[in-house]
Amino acid sequence: MLLNILIFFVSLINSHLSYFETVNVYLHQDMDDRKNSCMNCTKRNNSLFSDLSNGELKLLDKNKYSISYRSGEIICKEGSKPLGLICLNKGKVKIVRRGVNGMTQIVGLKKSVDFIGFRALMGGNSCLTSSFALEDSAVCIIKKKYFFKVIESNKKLAFKIMKSLALDLDRSDGRLVNLTQKHVRARLAEALLLINDIFGKNAYTGTLNVTLKRSDLAGLSNMTTPNAIRVLSSFKKENLVEVNNKTIKINNVKVLKEISTFDR
Repeated sequence: MLLNILIFFVSLINSHLSYFETVNVYLHQDMDDRKNSCMNCTKRNNSLFSDLSNGELKLLDKNKYSISYRSGEIICKEGSKPLGLICLNKGKVKIVRRGVNGMTQIVGLKKSVDFIGFRALMGGNSCLTSSFALEDSAVCIIKKKYFFKVIESNKKLAFKIMKSLALDLDRSDGRLVNLTQKHVRARLAEALLLINDIFGKNAYTGTLNVTLKRSDLAGLSNMTTPNAIRVLSSFKKENLVEVNNKTIKINNVKVLKEISTFDR
């Protein structure tokens, strides 16, 4: 019953969002699955699996496999169907959708223990987006049958999934409005703040803890690459950020928030 409710809930979200992916299983198989076991995962407390019993974790662990990807490799391909739940075990990933005009837009960023292809899996849909590794990454793929089996027997997990999907929908609604109504400065400021919130800063250099091309910044801000370069340069002149090749350091979060909020 709970599983049917979840599937119905996801189908509603799928009609509204474009945040879907699946996995290409023909890449590099990670042979050391023991270090990636669900029971030994140090990041599990930050995921939806934080409250699973040892028996449930063992069931998922027994029915999963791991794949490693190099930076730039595709993890999920648009038009495919997910083979299982993809959990990002290590690395950073961008979720990309191609528009009718051929331009690509980054519709999501993923960090460790985030799920990839979640809505596509739950709704039984083909993915409308592709995902790419921003750095060397690894994923654990839990077979669909056994993931659904745990959901059916764990009411708490089912409700946590519903809450997560609802919060994700709220964030997507807000981001959709911002990307379509704000000017370029506000959009790029919001993108930099989003990157900072998701990936954080390097503990030693203070730079954003991810390497992004200018085209990635443009895709995340819904603008052309020349516009992204121009606005980033203006932020640099105003000493809001420091830029060194592909690394960016935010100097003034408060002003960037003002630019993003008040569209100035």
